[in-house]
Amino acid sequence: MQIKLWGTRGSIPTPSKGQTIYGGNTPCVAVRTSDRRQLILDGGMGLHWLGKDLLQAGFSSGTGRAYILLTHTHWDHIQGIPFCYPMLISGNRFFIYGCGGPSTSMVDLLKQQMATTYCPVPNFFEDLIGATVQVENIDPGQFAIGETRILARQVNHVPGAVCLGYRLENGTSSLAYLPDVEYLEEEHRQQALELAQGVDLLIHNAHFTTEEYKNHRGQGYATDADALDIATRAGVGRLLLFHHHPERDDDAIERMAAAYADGDIPVEAARQGAQYTLGT
Repeated sequence: MQIKLWGTRGSIPTPSKGQTIYGGNTPCVAVRTSDRRQLILDGGMGLHWLGKDLLQAGFSSGTGRAYILLTHTHWDHIQGIPFCYPMLISGNRFFIYGCGGPSTSMVDLLKQQMATTYCPVPNFFEDLIGATVQVENIDPGQFAIGETRILARQVNHVPGAVCLGYRLENGTSSLAYLPDVEYLEEEHRQQALELAQGVDLLIHNAHFTTEEYKNHRGQGYATDADALDIATRAGVGRLLLFHHHPERDDDAIERMAAAYADGDIPVEAARQGAQYTLGT
């Protein structure tokens, strides 16, 4: 699998001078599989810039196909969808997977974001313009996209939000994606461990430091120490600290990652634009 990070920031985009190294786009990770499928983890503002890149890979001519796996529908994970240029081009096909709320389907949640009250872009979920966009409301469990096996598990985020974590296995490579999670009890860690067990790369929430967390318990986010705990217990190959706090600058993120430089597991801070090759 070929991985590229298009958005690593949490909560809100942060286009500020002190956050240019690790990036200001909200969550979006591109995954290119061995069978040449374009998978996309989350649709934050990074999806706008990924979309521009996809125009150079067949999507400008209306022959592209992509699969978006949404963890949940908080704005920072879906706000790039209306501004993804390839979705406005007829002939392209997008398949969006996610789990809606208890009484609202995923497609209805996405339609609401694109209502003209909030969004200047034509609602391609209702107006039938541009690409064919198919929304699949999935339950936690296993499914496949081409040769990639996917495990989705509901993880603990905030009350009232249905939030998924994902595990992707393609050929000899594996990836776990846990951008928004909080561990209020051991059961919550077991869900994460199932997804992360033995993966080559774990992308994990590190919104708070341990000291900060003392005043923010219950807000739905983990710490860098939590991320390392899951990585260690699951025996992962590499850990990326992800979903950076919007007020954390590059220097502070660098210090957070550097604290683990001498550990048994390679730990990096997720950097917008970084690329990784998993498997052989």
